[in-house]
Amino acid sequence: MTNFFERVCRWLELPVPTAQVAPRVRVLRQYRAATTAPTIVVQRLPRPYWDERGWRQEGGAYHGYYQTKTGSWPGYITVSPGGRVEVYIHNPPNALERHPHWTCFQRREGGWYFIHPTTPVSDVSAAVLSVEKTISESEQL
Repeated sequence: MTNFFERVCRWLELPVPTAQVAPRVRVLRQYRAATTAPTIVVQRLPRPYWDERGWRQEGGAYHGYYQTKTGSWPGYITVSPGGRVEVYIHNPPNALERHPHWTCFQRREGGWYFIHPTTPVSDVSAAVLSVEKTISESEQL
């Protein structure tokens, strides 16, 4: 039985090719032209992250909860007059013990843990974000 291509060639009275030759393909690198669309700048509210998450400020200390999808844990953060930020969490989740940064959690009295930063903490919002990120990562291990 002949294929469709051969039947069309015979009907048009064209020679039937004996072997199909693969087409030559040449791949050229494609470059995407820079877009000329205007950039849309979205202004963020000038509200710090710690405030958005419900933390409250009392003098040089901040009190609130570190929040993730699976729970929340009490914490407090102090800022010294020199700008040093110290971070604490109360009874952190057991999942943190599997995280590489668990050694940074130093036990204190009453179930509180001081969190020793791997790099200096720039501000309270960065501290809250960092702890919440570490907790979230530990829950996925």
